[in-house]
Amino acid sequence: MNRSVEIGLFFSRIMIGLIFVLHGWSKFEGGISGTVGFFESIGIPGFLASVVAIIELVGGAGMILGLGTRVFAALFIVVMGGVLLTAKVGQPFISGTELDYLLLAGSLTMLFTGSRFLAVDHFFSRQGNTRQNVSA
Repeated sequence: MNRSVEIGLFFSRIMIGLIFVLHGWSKFEGGISGTVGFFESIGIPGFLASVVAIIELVGGAGMILGLGTRVFAALFIVVMGGVLLTAKVGQPFISGTELDYLLLAGSLTMLFTGSRFLAVDHFFSRQGNTRQNVSA
């Protein structure tokens, strides 16, 4: 992939990660009980509130760092699919679900392309490649 594409993916990766970190953090801020109650009110088991919050918080941080980008992107796709099929079902696109669809699309992009620019994963893979080349 050329450098300008990688830089563009980098900015998308950072923004997706930041949004998920902030959403995950907000679920814990002031206690998770409010989010548990909301989940239960729409028919989702309450324990999933913590699971989703952890995926968002840890996955968002991983996305920012470029650590496990594709794994966290896949988890974000599951989370956003769940959001769109439960909490946001029936809401309008404008002023309703547009951010959710954008996060879903961005996560799909990260799943299929990854993002190597300034990514921890890429650094480790380059180190591994360097070791292989040196020992060959």
